[in-house]
Amino acid sequence: MPFASIIIPTCNRTGDLRRCIEKLIPQLPEDGSVELIVTDDGSSHATHDMIFSSYPMITWIQGPRLGPAANRNRGALTAQGEWLIFVDDDLLPGPNFVTAYLCAMQSASKQLCVLEGSTTRPTSPPSLLWEAPENVQAHGHLACSCNFAIRAGTYRIMGGFDERYSGGVYAEDTDLSARLLRAGYQVQFVEDAGAVHPIRHVPDAAKLAKRWEGKVIFAFDQGASAFTVGWRLPWHALRVIQSRFRHQPWTRENIRAALLFFGEWFFVLISTPAWVSKWSEAPRSSFWSTSAVRVPKFGF
Repeated sequence: MPFASIIIPTCNRTGDLRRCIEKLIPQLPEDGSVELIVTDDGSSHATHDMIFSSYPMITWIQGPRLGPAANRNRGALTAQGEWLIFVDDDLLPGPNFVTAYLCAMQSASKQLCVLEGSTTRPTSPPSLLWEAPENVQAHGHLACSCNFAIRAGTYRIMGGFDERYSGGVYAEDTDLSARLLRAGYQVQFVEDAGAVHPIRHVPDAAKLAKRWEGKVIFAFDQGASAFTVGWRLPWHALRVIQSRFRHQPWTRENIRAALLFFGEWFFVLISTPAWVSKWSEAPRSSFWSTSAVRVPKFGF
């Protein structure tokens, strides 16, 4: 039985996935104590064919095609390790990535159930039209789902990622982090479990706006009213968009970004009533229904 399982959710990104795998395979212990699982949400056979032809030591499974949250959960169902290490397919793990996690796991107390690695960018984004997650400090919470580890038993007790966050809806890591902290689990930052996340172009305005729907789900789970969500979300989105321009030069690309982000906010504004109608009538998370807690401003 492996001690740890590395789970890589992927979807139609064979090039990124290959680069990630090539960073990880040399680090795997020869004793089989770490297994590597690719759970594939892709619409073609490209990833399947690549894994079976080039990486026979990797376990490939078909994802549910319901988004990253459900895809990670599918990988966790297959995993046999005592610990689960989640790595996004476009992440570039550092040379000590696996060793650092294994050392932290082997020395972890029973109360310590979550480890988060450091995620950096290879370079500063040249403008607001580029993005990449970054997590370089010990925040004491799960900041980036692209690079973290969790005890398999804890993950299953918590029900894994909430699969309502799907179809371009973000905040599944925010929700899992909030649940873990509410349940009293300890989190440790493992700086040496470092990885680089390449910068990428931001998506179009509609896709950017869709990310905000996760805020609606989270707010209702915390007990917010439809009225509160209805006016707070557009205002919160506007303030966040404004904050992106802090200390930014007014270059041609940033002016283009301003137009893009205005479109994002416009889509949030016109979509909020439908999101409020949908999620105010939907059942709350089973966890939050029994673990009522008032989050200041309901996450806004």
